[in-house]
Amino acid sequence: MTPAQKDEPPEVKGYSQGYEYFGMALNFTIAILLFGAGGWFVDGWTHTRPLFTIVGAFVGGFAGFMSIYYRVKKDMESKGGKGR
Repeated sequence: MTPAQKDEPPEVKGYSQGYEYFGMALNFTIAILLFGAGGWFVDGWTHTRPLFTIVGAFVGGFAGFMSIYYRVKKDMESKGGKGR
């Protein structure tokens, strides 16, 4: 931690953490939308309208969840906490 970070008021740390959580939520949302849109394009190409869109949305949700999981796991390990 740098000396400047030690002097920061608690509000600044709260905002920083809030922006990190917002970034993770945005990452999760974008993963679902991108994979769903990719499925929608594949559905248009293969004429199986809802199939690949639904599969893509679920794959995007799983990818977004795993991204959050690994991010939280890395943060816990860097702060000295032991993950399960």
